[in-house]
Amino acid sequence: MKTKKLGLLVLSLILAVSLAGLAVLAGCGGGEEEEEAEVYTLKIQSGYPRGDISMGLLEVFADSAYDRSDGRLVIEVYAEPEIVPLDELFMATKMGTLDMLQCGGTFWGGIVPVGEIEFGIPFAYDIPEKDTFEAKAAEIRRFFFEDGLVEILRREYGKQGLYWLDMHTYGPVTIHSKYEVHTMADIAGKKIRDEGLWTRYHNSLGMVGTTDIPPEDVYTALTTGALDMTQWDVSAISGLSWHEPAPYWVHPHQNEHIIGHILVNKARWDGLPAGLKQALADAAKDYWDACVETYKQEVENAYNAEGVIVCELDEATQAVWRAKALELWDELATHDAACAEAIALLKDWRGVT
Repeated sequence: MKTKKLGLLVLSLILAVSLAGLAVLAGCGGGEEEEEAEVYTLKIQSGYPRGDISMGLLEVFADSAYDRSDGRLVIEVYAEPEIVPLDELFMATKMGTLDMLQCGGTFWGGIVPVGEIEFGIPFAYDIPEKDTFEAKAAEIRRFFFEDGLVEILRREYGKQGLYWLDMHTYGPVTIHSKYEVHTMADIAGKKIRDEGLWTRYHNSLGMVGTTDIPPEDVYTALTTGALDMTQWDVSAISGLSWHEPAPYWVHPHQNEHIIGHILVNKARWDGLPAGLKQALADAAKDYWDACVETYKQEVENAYNAEGVIVCELDEATQAVWRAKALELWDELATHDAACAEAIALLKDWRGVT
């Protein structure tokens, strides 16, 4: 009888221990589930003001990230200068004041020189072998991801504590002028607002380049005569109305697409679960697609916009511009090892010897 009772006692203890173990496992599972359900709120600021197409399309990026992550990625979108001005954007993202930025590498070419090549040095993204806006964009994206440029960019931005997430297009970035221009003489001494390396390029052509005027002040600068010209994408016409003081849209474009990026604070990126990293990357690709579609349409619309006058440079002027551009390519290749790598890739791709 005592043996029977002892057996029942042992069985009860085994059962109790098993149930406790199951409770512990259940508790652990609940904790993981709770952790996996964490919502991440990320702030992104554009380098461009409201009215710029790429800035407005960041809502596509935010919505896609939310949907692809089942609501676990909440992206707050800001325009320049709503949190920081453009000249502080890179450092603010590096230091974690912002989680992400959307802009172009030329704006911090002094910190990451290869960013100038990424953005598009003169005539780098002239793609005559492709017939359509979309095909030209797709070929540039293929070059980035398949020919090795992305690896260089992620390495170089990584040195600055930033993760290069993805690229996007601004379509052709070209000159908007207060004056009709066709020849080298027409552009001599004209004051132009531009970005990064393009200031040096335009100066070599006889213009007077500056980056000192922020985008939100360009309309006034063109109106008052502080500027004669500005370099910008079709947003200058479609959203910023810069064609009102500067109606001449100078052709041909030196690049058929100019490329921007989304950079993520590296610590913030590394802290995301793998699934959310993938959701963010997929959302960035959706943003690329939206930019291609929207810029194509806006470029087509611009040709019919009231007050816009297409202005063609003559062939002799185009030849000078291209020759000066290739001199700049060679000079940039001497800047550092990353630039040398990128220029070699670019020349091989474009068949430049």
